[in-house]
Amino acid sequence: MKILVLGVTLLCFFNLIGQTIEEPPQSSNSSVNELYISGHAYPVSAIGEVHKSFTIQYGISRSIQLELQGFYDTYLLTERFRTNFVSKFYLNHKLYLFTGMEVEVATEDEGKAPVPYRLGFVAGAGYDVSENFMLEVRSNVQLNNASIGAFGETKLQMPAVYTIGSKWKF
Repeated sequence: MKILVLGVTLLCFFNLIGQTIEEPPQSSNSSVNELYISGHAYPVSAIGEVHKSFTIQYGISRSIQLELQGFYDTYLLTERFRTNFVSKFYLNHKLYLFTGMEVEVATEDEGKAPVPYRLGFVAGAGYDVSENFMLEVRSNVQLNNASIGAFGETKLQMPAVYTIGSKWKF
């Protein structure tokens, strides 16, 4: 029994010594001249919904960053693609203001008749709580008279959408 306890203790000790501590990569939120690309997709649900997105960021200076985002969603009766291009101005290391344009295109599932695109002006503020968690307050004011409402809804028309959102990377 003593040999078993001694063997397990030595094995655990060697595992602890053998581990190297790695530093996490530095955040690219305010990096200069760095290209950051990420994306994710949710698995298809039981009723056939698909949700995918991508983000491309490029730091121009320590306080100015350009960002392109794209979202593709399919719902039970509709399908939509939304993309926005914004510029972010960092007030400090974590707090930023952003502004830009957003375009959204949706189709009805019955016959896939194209619906006019939605063009919007996007502005807001965000806060990077940590490397993996951010909060945003966003305003989207519709510039054209499209029949797409909030979040791809075609029956309820909305001239402006105000959202509070967050993103948690894991």
